[in-house]
Amino acid sequence: MSPIPQRRHGHGVVATAVVALACTLAPSAIADPVDQSDIDRSKASERSTSTSIASLEAQLAQQSTTLEQAQIKAQVANEDYLTAVDDLNTATTDAQTAQTNADTAASNTAAARSDLGSIVVQTYQESGNPLDPLAPYLTSESLADLADADVALARAGENNNAKVQNVEALQSVAASMQAIANQKVKDKESAKTSADTAKTEAETAAQDAQSAVTTTQTNRENLIIQLAAQRNTTVELETQYQNQLETERKAREEAAAQAAAKTASEKAAADLAQKQAEQAGQTAQPQESAPAPQESAPAPQEQAPRPEPTYQAPAQDPATTSQPEPEASDDESEAAPAPAPVPAPEPEPEPEPAPSYSGNAASIAISTAMSYIGTPYVWAGESAAGLDCSGLTMVSYEAAGVYLTHSSRVQYGQGTQVPLDAAQPGDLVFWSSDGSQSGIYHVAIYLGDDMMIEAPTFGMTVRVTSMRYSGVMPYAVRF
Repeated sequence: MSPIPQRRHGHGVVATAVVALACTLAPSAIADPVDQSDIDRSKASERSTSTSIASLEAQLAQQSTTLEQAQIKAQVANEDYLTAVDDLNTATTDAQTAQTNADTAASNTAAARSDLGSIVVQTYQESGNPLDPLAPYLTSESLADLADADVALARAGENNNAKVQNVEALQSVAASMQAIANQKVKDKESAKTSADTAKTEAETAAQDAQSAVTTTQTNRENLIIQLAAQRNTTVELETQYQNQLETERKAREEAAAQAAAKTASEKAAADLAQKQAEQAGQTAQPQESAPAPQESAPAPQEQAPRPEPTYQAPAQDPATTSQPEPEASDDESEAAPAPAPVPAPEPEPEPEPAPSYSGNAASIAISTAMSYIGTPYVWAGESAAGLDCSGLTMVSYEAAGVYLTHSSRVQYGQGTQVPLDAAQPGDLVFWSSDGSQSGIYHVAIYLGDDMMIEAPTFGMTVRVTSMRYSGVMPYAVRF
């Protein structure tokens, strides 16, 4: 009888386990239904994440733009300072020249006044007798002697009057020259004030640009960390991705800028060709009038202009005109010097040596610039200790015997401008904030094959890099 209760006990345990299992499974079997509000909340969260990512990426792109703007602002301020220094140097030279001219004029006036004073003293000493001026009239034996004496006195009086007028004129000139000198000194002081102000502003802009580098880097890293969290990826992968996006963005902007620069260069070439054609037309008119008087000359002279260049024709004309003149005027010796001023137009062909000179100078300048690779960018620098952009071009061409002003804006006007498409190795290329010479803030040396060497900006060193076309000027400059 005892086994029966044991079986009943076993069935009770099993039943209890089944009930417990049922209770455990009940929540999963009876789950809360998902309604539309849950779906909307999920979509909103996804949209929020996407919006956050887009906002972070926009902020990231803005960081790059902000840094570029700070660097350009610093370069513009640097050029403002260098231009002000050049103006100060010019004003200083002008003031010195004006003061030298004023001192010379004052010395001439003093010498003329002294000469006049000695004449007055001599006249007073020699005319002790009040009747001495009448002596010629009282002692002349004939009317002819009296006339000669009268003429002599008249000439003496005229000479004295001329010397008095000369003193007055020189005194007036001296006063004017001194007034000019005084004004030049004021201009110099004003230029110095402008240079000091520009220096302070440039130093501030340089510090801001250097701070912007650090600030931008920090902000960029923080934004990338947030983006990595939003995308549920690593910071490393997100950094690579953002670098790729930045490279693609700059490539698109550079392609658009290069196309615009090509259009501007083509227009510059057309404008230059038109200007040269107009100048050729103006020089052709005097040449057409020159053969007119030669029609009466023998026929061989008509063949001479054909093989000869236009620059040589005027050089021969003075020679032919100067020879017959002495034959026609045998008695007048003063007529011979007249043809001397005629050879003045001969210096016109002097600009022609510039292209041939640039070949050797360009090669030396490039070689010198290459020797500065790795030199740090230093605001207003012009030595191996540090260089800015125009400092690099200045010292590079100085080695070739070409002396440039330490200012990219001034350098733009110191050589021969050629369309950017026609740039050759050694030519200078420029960048401007507004497309004008006054807005130029950067210069580099073109190396050919779309490459250049430059002193870029703060925190960087002299380097060889590819051409940039955003903000580039339509003309290059050749020396």
